[in-house]
Amino acid sequence: MKILASTSIICMALSTSAFADQTWTLNTWEPPYDFSNAPSTIEYTALDKASKDWNLCVIFPHLKDPYWVATNYGVVKHAEDLGVSLTLYESGGYPNLDEQIAQVKACADGGYDAILLGTVSYDKMTPAVVAAAGSAPVFATVNQIQAEGVSGMAAVNWVDMGRAAGRFFKENHPSGSQAVKVAWLPGPESAGWVQFTDTGFREAIDGAAVDIVAVKYGDTGKDHQANLVQDVLDEFPDVDYIAGNAVAIEVAMSILRQRKLQDEVKLVADYFTPAMLRGVKRGIIASAPTDSAALQGVLSVDQAVRFLEDKVIADHVGPIIFNVDADNVATFPIDESLAPGDFQPTFEVKPSS
Repeated sequence: MKILASTSIICMALSTSAFADQTWTLNTWEPPYDFSNAPSTIEYTALDKASKDWNLCVIFPHLKDPYWVATNYGVVKHAEDLGVSLTLYESGGYPNLDEQIAQVKACADGGYDAILLGTVSYDKMTPAVVAAAGSAPVFATVNQIQAEGVSGMAAVNWVDMGRAAGRFFKENHPSGSQAVKVAWLPGPESAGWVQFTDTGFREAIDGAAVDIVAVKYGDTGKDHQANLVQDVLDEFPDVDYIAGNAVAIEVAMSILRQRKLQDEVKLVADYFTPAMLRGVKRGIIASAPTDSAALQGVLSVDQAVRFLEDKVIADHVGPIIFNVDADNVATFPIDESLAPGDFQPTFEVKPSS
């Protein structure tokens, strides 16, 4: 298995508790893992302590951007709070399907009590998940996956994330107004969340005065996204907006400053990171929806432990999506969306003795 850093960072349990025993209003879906029906809401209270030191295997697509670092923070913090062990592996990026399949198999063979999976593919991981589920229950974390072999899911409907991003255009550039030219950079084309976000975005802007002049897919590494932003500005010098994944919007902020275009090209994100927070505060980014990535990490650990202890509340839960903008940026619960500034990617948690 591949570990992002050459040496793992090991966290011992902290003395303070950030999420244990807290209660949130969450969305839940029935039947679970199926976003075709509208969600209902439930009151969900996190566990305070686990009954034993369960050993969890966590697999993420990567830790190349702050979104997954926030989810990393959520799983690590709640594992610390509950007093369970955790080992985290990252797959190196969304193109690395074979790497993630091998990691799932290794976790299934490694004697873990449960596997938490941030999948790199909505459907291509299914055979590996079904095989692994014979050894340990598998819980989908953040990224939606096919239902076969899954024992729980902490995820939002990424169609709704796209809708939230597109709603900005529907509200600010309605039908009949002068059309704006938008470049759309949703992320890696093979990733399920990108397909869902694209669907929601296009649905939300239907009927708005929007002309999508460019669509650029690509991995969410900063260098790759910077190249895509540069390509957009070179090919479409009269573009009005760049919209899309948070990495693209982050690098676009600096590229626009370099090109002295910060007053000409506006930015809209389709998910939330620390850079989105700074951009909204400074008035550079118009809006950025949050699905509370850190909270999703908390919920995934909580789901796994509840399943192991026969205390399940719901098979499929997710935070309620909302836009962060100038109106609420000073008041929303930041710790549910972002990792603290001093948090470093963490690969192992061992309870203190």
